[in-house]
Amino acid sequence: MSSDSIATDRTSVTLAVLVVEDEAIIRMLLVEELKDTGLVVVEADGADGAMAILGDGAAIGLVVTDVRMPGSTDGLGLAAWMREHAPGVPIVITSGFSTPPDCQAINPAIIRVVSKPYKPRDVVNLLAALLAPMAQLSGPSQ
Repeated sequence: MSSDSIATDRTSVTLAVLVVEDEAIIRMLLVEELKDTGLVVVEADGADGAMAILGDGAAIGLVVTDVRMPGSTDGLGLAAWMREHAPGVPIVITSGFSTPPDCQAINPAIIRVVSKPYKPRDVVNLLAALLAPMAQLSGPSQ
């Protein structure tokens, strides 16, 4: 799978997947699986770092975030922040809660909740399915 791109008049902007996970091993495994598919991946170890990346205007096409993380807010707080600051960016929430939170009220851009533990390959396959329509809409990269 190739990177998701948005064709513009003169340039093509590659959109990255932002992985937000405080557990380094889980983050590393998911990031490597995503990179192996050819995607551009940006990492953050918490919501504070993710908000800084998104606030700096990075070309992020999709966010995968854990719920429970240290810092000033958690993954649900990040999703709520994104509703105002990055409203068009889809979000996949990963959760170790036995009953995943009802996320649609927090941010309609939340498109899936994935229960932990998960296999990184399963998340990669989900993201591939979610990104495919975006890639088709954007056309070939230049």
